[in-house]
Amino acid sequence: MMALALVFNLVAFVCAIIVLIHAFKNGGALQGILCLCVPFYILYYMFAKFEHPKKNLIIAGYLAGIVLALVIQFVFIASQMPRP
Repeated sequence: MMALALVFNLVAFVCAIIVLIHAFKNGGALQGILCLCVPFYILYYMFAKFEHPKKNLIIAGYLAGIVLALVIQFVFIASQMPRP
């Protein structure tokens, strides 16, 4: 089950790298550093400034990858907890 969470994390990571490369290339160093260092700025950048032929697929992969990985990890942790 944790392998599936790892796959979803990897999908989100690859999508984030695509956005970061775009931010550093087209937005300059400031946009790239903001995407790296400021929490949730990458989400703003994705929706407002990111231009790519597969923009919708990349955003969906990023968001779905994070959400699904978190859900699977929480289910796995909850299943490992001892019952009272």
